Amino acid sequence: MLTAIDLFCGAGGLSYGFELAGFRIGAAVDTDPVAAATYRRQNPETPFFMEDVRRLKGKGLLKAAGGRCDLIIGGPSCQGFSTHGKRDPNDPRNYLFREFVRLVREIRPAWVVMENVKGLLTYGRGRYRDEIHGSFRRAGYRIESRVLRAVDYGVPQFRERLFFVATRTDLTISFPAPTHCPPEMAPLLGLTPYVTVQEALGDLRSIGAEGESDVYDSPARNDFQRYVRRHARKVLTLHRARRVSDLAMSIIRRVPQGKGLRSIPPAELPERFRRMRTISNGQLRRDCTTLYYRLSLERPAYTITCYFTNVSSGPFVHPTENRALTPREAARLQSFPDCYEFVDKQVQRQIGNAVPPLLARAVALEVARKFKDTAGRHEPARMRLA
Repeated sequence: MLTAIDLFCGAGGLSYGFELAGFRIGAAVDTDPVAAATYRRQNPETPFFMEDVRRLKGKGLLKAAGGRCDLIIGGPSCQGFSTHGKRDPNDPRNYLFREFVRLVREIRPAWVVMENVKGLLTYGRGRYRDEIHGSFRRAGYRIESRVLRAVDYGVPQFRERLFFVATRTDLTISFPAPTHCPPEMAPLLGLTPYVTVQEALGDLRSIGAEGESDVYDSPARNDFQRYVRRHARKVLTLHRARRVSDLAMSIIRRVPQGKGLRSIPPAELPERFRRMRTISNGQLRRDCTTLYYRLSLERPAYTITCYFTNVSSGPFVHPTENRALTPREAARLQSFPDCYEFVDKQVQRQIGNAVPPLLARAVALEVARKFKDTAGRHEPARMRLA
C-alpha cells in the first residue's frame, strides 16, 4: 500500500480523500488543537505530531510513518492569500510553504501534492506561485500547478482550490479529468451531471429556524446520499440550526431560491441595506450579490467558508427554511460522510477550512496511476529503522 505523510492536515479532508483512493496515511502534522482532536478521533492509529512544522525533521516523520514515504501531501496555512481574509502580505503564515519544501527535500518522496487557495496563484503578481515552483525545482523536482473545481469531481459545491503536483520521477505530471459537468452538457460529454443541493441534502429532516434532528427523513435516494451514509451511525450528529437575528430574518424570508439581498426591492430593505445597493452614479453595486443568498435546490452550493452559520456573510441560507446551513449540511456539501466525527468545538472553522474529500480523492487517484506507471523505477523514500 502506498504511504503518504500529511503536513498541515487540519481536520483531515485531504487525508480522507487519499485514503478513499487507497493510500495509507503514515503520519500527520498540525498545530490547531481542535482540528488535531478531530483528526485523532477519525484516525486513531495514525502517528500525529501537534507541533510547529518548523521544529520537525524529516527523519522523525519518516520513522513515524514506518520508514517509508511515497508521497507528501498537505496545505500550508493560506490566510495571507485568501480572498475571504485580510490578505496581509506580512502574515508569517505566507511562508510556511518553505517548511513544506524543506521536509520534502529531507524525506525525498517520489511525488508531492500541495494544495492552497486560488488567490495564491495571482497574489503579488504571482510572486508566491513562482517562489514555490522555484523552490521545488531547486530541490530536484519538476512541478506544475492548476486550479481545480470541486464540483467537477462530484462535490456539490462550486469551490476552487489550487493544487501543486511535483515529482522527482521522469513521468508526466497530470491532473484528474472532470467526472461531472453541467446537466445540459452531460449527454454530449458522457459525464455525470453536477451533484445538486437537493441531491446532497434531500434525505435530511426539516428542522425549522432553531431546531435540530438526529434522525434521517428518508432512505438514501441517490449515489451521493449512499456515499455520505456509508458506515453512518444510527444517530445523525451536528444537524442543528443556529438562531437567526430578527433583522436577518426580516430579510431572508423575502429572498427566493437562487437569489440574494439584491433581489429585494429597495423600499422593503432596512435603510443600511438601501445604501449598499447603488454607487455614486446610481448604478447597482456589483458586489453584495451573495449576501443573504438562498441556495437553490437545483444547483450545487457556493464555496463553504468558516462562516456558513451566518446568513449575512455569504450564500448560506437554506433553500427552503429560514435559517443558515447546519454543520452537518455544510459537511455534506464539502463531501464529508456522516460518519466523520468532528469534535464539536469550532466546527465551522474545521469544516470551512477543509479540502473536500472527493476532490482530494480525484487528485489521489491520478497520482496513484503514476505509481503504477513507475513500475519500480523509482523507489519510495526509505530509512533504516533501529
